[in-house]
Amino acid sequence: MDHDDDFRDEDMDMDDHSANDEDDLSDDEDAMEDGNDMDDVTTPPVPAEEDAAVARRRAIQAVMADTSLSADEKRFRIQSLMTGNRTIQTPAPAPVLPAQEASAACVHYERNCNIVAPCCNRVFGCRICHDELSPPGHPPLNRFLIREVVCKNCNVRQAATNQCTSCHTIFGEYHCGICNLWMSLGKKPFHCDQCGFCRVGGMESFRHCDQCCMCISVTVFETHQCLKDKYKNNCPVCREDMFSSRQSPQDLPCGHAIHAHCFRKLAGFDYRCPICKKTVVSQQSMAAAWEARARDIAEHPMPADLQRIVTIMCNDCEVKSHNCQWHFLGIQCPVATCRSFNTVVEEVISSGPDAIVGRSNSNDNGSAPPNNTRGG
Repeated sequence: MDHDDDFRDEDMDMDDHSANDEDDLSDDEDAMEDGNDMDDVTTPPVPAEEDAAVARRRAIQAVMADTSLSADEKRFRIQSLMTGNRTIQTPAPAPVLPAQEASAACVHYERNCNIVAPCCNRVFGCRICHDELSPPGHPPLNRFLIREVVCKNCNVRQAATNQCTSCHTIFGEYHCGICNLWMSLGKKPFHCDQCGFCRVGGMESFRHCDQCCMCISVTVFETHQCLKDKYKNNCPVCREDMFSSRQSPQDLPCGHAIHAHCFRKLAGFDYRCPICKKTVVSQQSMAAAWEARARDIAEHPMPADLQRIVTIMCNDCEVKSHNCQWHFLGIQCPVATCRSFNTVVEEVISSGPDAIVGRSNSNDNGSAPPNNTRGG
């Protein structure tokens, strides 16, 4: 019995040793696995960077080989790839905006499609709707980069054409594939190759002036004053670019241009060009107003202590006149062919009781000033 007990004890000891060895072995394997995990974490991802560089080069080559993209679009996409956008995401074939935005009514044009803005991939009624509804700081939509439209009838997103590929709806009575414009024929739209985009009013009613770089109405084309790139400036009142503006411009007698609606507002309180300060109303129209002001000045002379003798420059005839009597209502130009009150004081010669116009009154053309410029 004792020997059997000894054998059983030895067997149990061997089983314990075997179990311990298995535990040690499993611990070693776990340690090796943990070590492998740490190696994976600490090893720099050199192959991944190389793969990303190869993918970026392939993406740039694909952009350069894409003949459907313009030069500006290629530069934009390559710049995006170089600055961190490693892949170019192809737009989804279905509309990406909620139905209420895709079907929003456009108040600017009569058309059966909405446009997909290339700058933000959003759907708008037209480029003007995009500019009006975009948040501050968002760039205006470039009409020449529009590539996709959404049919208003079937809501299918497709390439920019004038007929729906699904329901065959005609998008606009007038369509310009260069300007990506869809509209009705009511305003007689036409495309001017010299201007580079579409205008309204009928091609038969306008002639393009190469000097002014603008389509001029045939009624005033022969008499308008040509100034180089006259319309490639901002309106002096609202500061909007007049060359691409939807508002009609108006030539002033001095040769400068201004929006017609801005001129009507300006004429309510000022009769001068905001650029050169010349009178924009004809001399015949202003003659009655100037005569009335001259009578008021003659009937209300300045007190002796407020009298001044000044030198003036006339904005209309551009003649400088000396020794003119100052009045707070204005100083009339002494030139007989002008007689304008559109003058400015350039120099005060004398003031106070001694400021009396002498016999040496004269202007640059040698003519004597009229009596109504003297103190009463």
